[in-house]
Amino acid sequence: MSYYELPAEGRGYYLFDHRPLDNARAHFHSAMEFVFIESGGAEATVDGETKLLSAGQACFADSFRVHSYRDAESSSAYILVGDRSPFDDFFRAQGDRAFPSFFSFAGFGFLENLYSLCSERGRYAATLLCGAAEMLLARLAESVPLQARSRDKNAELVCSVLRYAEANAADDLSLSALSRQFGYSREHLSRILGRYLSEGWNGYVNRLRARRAEKMLAAGEGENVLQIAYACGFESSNTFYRAYRREFGKNPRRNG
Repeated sequence: MSYYELPAEGRGYYLFDHRPLDNARAHFHSAMEFVFIESGGAEATVDGETKLLSAGQACFADSFRVHSYRDAESSSAYILVGDRSPFDDFFRAQGDRAFPSFFSFAGFGFLENLYSLCSERGRYAATLLCGAAEMLLARLAESVPLQARSRDKNAELVCSVLRYAEANAADDLSLSALSRQFGYSREHLSRILGRYLSEGWNGYVNRLRARRAEKMLAAGEGENVLQIAYACGFESSNTFYRAYRREFGKNPRRNG
């Protein structure tokens, strides 16, 4: 996956699913995201705050807020990701207040009916999903206290850094280089990135580069595996092979 989820950028984009919650590394998008834990549990991190969610709990990731999920294989969850437009209209009508990152939820019968309504994916699927999002907002507003939508400068910084890393994966992405690029101290960046990403920056960069290498390998690009590794920003074969095996559980192999 891309850590900046471009598919969720399109106007009219909606995803409404009922399934186990996948482990998901730190990512962000302009769409808004709700996760409702029906059974089991998962560790969720939103805006650097981490909470262990169990059945009857939910989390909300506002637009361009970094979020991730871990240890989620045993969970069953309803997941709604949607175009920010109807959400923004709703929040403005509420005095620009939004839902907290974590809250309790008991209306799973409502979610089941809503999901059944949207399960027919035909010509009017997008209209149905938009309507489902609006119905969900109205239901949540009855029981979940809204709070002021505050600007999170740290979240904005993290998103900027991740966009930069995505666009410049083969370049120097050390904390020292980022410090020069963004004008913050190395220590500040290390602390903020570690909190929002729930992992060390070097590990994040190595995974980003390993995923880019995997795409190039699958496409048959490059003369050999190591050429691809170096083109993706790895400076040694050992670091590349270790990062690749950690991410994919196998050794890299070029197709074609």
